Amino acid sequence: MRDEHYTDPQGRSVRKLRPFREDAQLLNGECEQTFLWVDMQDATPKQALKALQYGRQLAVHDCRQLKSGVDSYNENNPHGAYIEMSFDFREDMEELEAPAHYPGIAS
Repeated sequence: MRDEHYTDPQGRSVRKLRPFREDAQLLNGECEQTFLWVDMQDATPKQALKALQYGRQLAVHDCRQLKSGVDSYNENNPHGAYIEMSFDFREDMEELEAPAHYPGIAS
């Protein structure tokens, strides 16, 4: 489901379906966490917020794992090498959002 995309009115490719965690009340009174998938084209603001916050948390956890790998390598590699890794993604996002084609310029 994560591979299904649509093109929004501004021309962006956007994931159509996004998951979020939700507590579900069971018949026996217990509560369990479940994942719900929401169609972002008609999601309520509450559903969209939950789904987008969940996606952000996944990205944060991926960055934490990457940082652990970088720190471990820097402290333990036999070459005395040091790898610097930035977790400020502003420039990366600007580059990805920049136009790929400029009218009037030959590519």
